[in-house]
Amino acid sequence: MEFLTAVTPGEALGIIKSFPLPARRSVRVRLDEALGRVVAQEVVASEDIPSFARSLVDGFAVRVKDVYGAKETTPALLVARGEVKVGEETTLSIGPGETVYVATGAMLPQGTDGVIMQEQTRQTTHDIEVTKGVHQGENICFQGEDIRKGSTVLTPGKRLSAFDIGVLAALGIDEVVVYALPEVALISSGDEIVPVDVLPPPGKVRDINRHTISNLLNPAGCSVCFIGIARDTLDDVSAKLQEAKGLDLIILSGGSSKGQSDFVTAAVERLGGKILFHGINVRPGKPTIFGSLWGKPVFGLPGHPVSCSLILLRFVLPIVNALRGEAETRERVVRGRLGTNVPSSYGIEEYVRVRLTSAEEGSMVAPLYAKSSVISMLAKADGYITVPEGREGLEPGEEVEVHTFV
Repeated sequence: MEFLTAVTPGEALGIIKSFPLPARRSVRVRLDEALGRVVAQEVVASEDIPSFARSLVDGFAVRVKDVYGAKETTPALLVARGEVKVGEETTLSIGPGETVYVATGAMLPQGTDGVIMQEQTRQTTHDIEVTKGVHQGENICFQGEDIRKGSTVLTPGKRLSAFDIGVLAALGIDEVVVYALPEVALISSGDEIVPVDVLPPPGKVRDINRHTISNLLNPAGCSVCFIGIARDTLDDVSAKLQEAKGLDLIILSGGSSKGQSDFVTAAVERLGGKILFHGINVRPGKPTIFGSLWGKPVFGLPGHPVSCSLILLRFVLPIVNALRGEAETRERVVRGRLGTNVPSSYGIEEYVRVRLTSAEEGSMVAPLYAKSSVISMLAKADGYITVPEGREGLEPGEEVEVHTFV
């Protein structure tokens, strides 16, 4: 089989991102299962947070005008009218020239518009001496200042962080509606592949990609189903694809290169699917396949572990994020400066593994070179940089963006 004309990286991403995905199914999960899930239904606050005005410090609730101009030499004198402890309700109020002691987090008496820190007061036999004035609202968290009743706190497409879950907890919401996890079918392909618990005889290799891909996709919010190892026959590849029919995304590793034993393209077309591109103008990973089968996206990734992993990070994750229902994703990118030159070929986008080292002038980026079958080099790398198609390499000292792996 001959390669189709290789598309540019931009064209490949355009085709992938425009793939027509079905509407996502939603499920309801408890808060302790919600981290990293994507919100499927708008969340509106049903109450004010806090539900009462409370003190931000240990001190004395006051009327601001009663302590205006107070200082060490001329303190304001106030009459103490009681105390409010944290966690208790109060019906106290303060009038002119009065104050009430309040603990941090305690409910404020009626009439309070400022709280004096305890360190800025002196207690006498009958009075409280205030040695510093306060501004209107100082040291107070007013009712609804954090979250206002009726306000939208979460919108569909938002990936839930620990802080989002804290907001839900504050509102007394113990369950949230999220999109169901995308179900990904994973197939390893090749007569040379054996499971990891088998000692490979001569000519065979262990199935690295199955475990690498699964552990890249699981933290990205996927449920990965390993279909098995497809042997290099059209019937076996087709049969494995049939087993994946009900899942949301199909990924095959291996079998995408030009050669008589590569049957991925033929099997997709045999089952009524369509190949949207075969080949991307990148290195490593040029022979990548992307197509449609039963209305589902299907990828054929290169078999070499480095090529497979980098193509998954660059081209598969965007559609994974779309399947998760995430409205906006942020790549983990840091900036640094190259410590040495990076040679490359003009006219092809190249992904170079790198390490980040600390130096006095900032982060330094050191390229790591190895063949695309060498998985250990990925384990040593902190991320990768991209050499654009229109460059013949990068120069020492040049600022680059590092797409980090963690």
